[in-house]
Amino acid sequence: MDSDKHRHDPDNADTPRGPLGDAMPGREKEDPRTVGGQGQERPEERPMVGSVKPEDYPEQDRKDSAP
Repeated sequence: MDSDKHRHDPDNADTPRGPLGDAMPGREKEDPRTVGGQGQERPEERPMVGSVKPEDYPEQDRKDSAP
């Protein structure tokens, strides 16, 4: 992994100024709020979260809740 790729340079996050000194937001070279974030995962590679199977519950609880 290349550590220099995610290194934050504060000069890149400065808001540029116009000829009269007015701020020109949205023209920064990088957004300091999102520097160093991880890349997106492919949906196939994401861990399954929130899936519940009947085997996750004790046998007695499954019997009690059966119709």
